[in-house]
Amino acid sequence: MKKMMGVGALNLALNELMADDPKVICVGEDIGDMGGTWTYFRGLKATYGTNRVMQTPISESGYTGVSVGLAYGGYRPVVEYMFADFATLASDGIVNVAAKARYNSAGALSLPITFVFPQGVGQAGCQHSQTVEGWFANIPGLKLVAPTTPADLRYFLKAAVLDDDPVCFFFSRPCAMSIQEEVDEDDKSVPSLTNAAKIVKEGTDLTVIAWHSSLLKSIKVVEEVEKETGKSIEIIDPRVLCPFDKEKVFESVRKTGKVVIANEECERGSFSSHISAWIAENCLKDLKMPVKRVGSYNTCIPFGQVEQFALPQEEDIKAAIMSLL
Repeated sequence: MKKMMGVGALNLALNELMADDPKVICVGEDIGDMGGTWTYFRGLKATYGTNRVMQTPISESGYTGVSVGLAYGGYRPVVEYMFADFATLASDGIVNVAAKARYNSAGALSLPITFVFPQGVGQAGCQHSQTVEGWFANIPGLKLVAPTTPADLRYFLKAAVLDDDPVCFFFSRPCAMSIQEEVDEDDKSVPSLTNAAKIVKEGTDLTVIAWHSSLLKSIKVVEEVEKETGKSIEIIDPRVLCPFDKEKVFESVRKTGKVVIANEECERGSFSSHISAWIAENCLKDLKMPVKRVGSYNTCIPFGQVEQFALPQEEDIKAAIMSLL
């Protein structure tokens, strides 16, 4: 066991993948000698060479197209966008080519490619701090993976890269560069992308569904609320958003009857809306009160410290929980 941050766990996963399969390659900006802006490509160029760690010009649309072609040719590209916001520049290759590969070939072709989106806040302004999984939730053909903890980042990056379909892999930069956790380097298991939700904490009076920074805030808030109220609160980390582990969520909702969903996307159009709708469609008779969603205001994220006023904070999650209890 070794204690490491999320970026260290991602680096470990990439080393394992590249050592096991020469067809796994990395593509992106500044991933060579610099090791990537977020450091998790560090050491890969020296170990595997420039044919497998391909540092590109600043051209997201260009290197996405090249990577899709490489995936069609039998490689398993790991394609990083320095900031998730820059996915807009690569959207045609992701949305209109990669996502439709299996459909357009009548199932004959797969496209094993992983698009990596470092996202979340960091006082970097409205073009570098967005949370974007909701952008891709309405695109058939894409799988969406969003782990939070270091161990889960390692396991689910491996699962994403080894999957034969296009996967969008979202991780929180603030979480990956601050949280430390014991990671079992000897455990080489690869989880399934189906039925992937994790019960972080069991409870009976209310269910909280959260991921990334909102998950960490929820864990802290739930501890406070339980001490104050004597209530028992269940916390679920989805880890994979598509395919979503609906049954694990429904089972919890049928037990507790009350739900709070928290993440950092703008509340309008967020993935939380999909989860809320599924709960309403399948567990309406089990709900004792309407589902509460906690997200960012529907505004551009401001630059600097004032970004906190646009984003959900611990007190917002606590207020939502207390309103249902």
